[in-house]
Amino acid sequence: MSDLDDVLARLAAVEQELERQKDLRAIEDLLTRYSRALDWLDDAVLDTVFYDDADIDYGFFKGSGKDFKPRLMEVEHGVGRRWHFTSQIKMDLHGDEAEVESYNLSLSLPDSKPGDGTPYSIFFGFYKDRVLKRKGKWGIIARKHILVSGAPLAEIAMDGDMGMLNQIGMTGPAHPDYRRLTRAQPLETA
Repeated sequence: MSDLDDVLARLAAVEQELERQKDLRAIEDLLTRYSRALDWLDDAVLDTVFYDDADIDYGFFKGSGKDFKPRLMEVEHGVGRRWHFTSQIKMDLHGDEAEVESYNLSLSLPDSKPGDGTPYSIFFGFYKDRVLKRKGKWGIIARKHILVSGAPLAEIAMDGDMGMLNQIGMTGPAHPDYRRLTRAQPLETA
């Protein structure tokens, strides 16, 4: 192998790894868009997460991505404040498909304003996803949510020094602090 052949082979390997890293980052962004869509009640962002023909299993819902999205947003609109966190993401990427497992932590508060002793719920679980790249866009084609635990907690008073902190209140795309922060477009069915 000549020096030029060696350089070209190494360059091709670097380009292949760059594409792989871009795909891994795009999948992480996909999972982040899911949490943000729920927390900010943004249906348009949720349309960038699940393919309509996705196979969804949350226990309380088993069906298509198309049918799941409005049901999920109905649940999220039913609480005053919400917060979703996805972490410890592990991916097995093979071309335009990946198996993904991540940890989920979410809070559900009944009121839009903090209250001393107000009860709320915290949930811990896993997302078991299969994601697919169609027409250059990554989306969830299968998801199973596995609940590990849930627990009631009580909110602390937001007065004194705590009262000086910025507080979220009611969320939604019209909230003054909301930023879409994605150029992702709605996913298309196969």
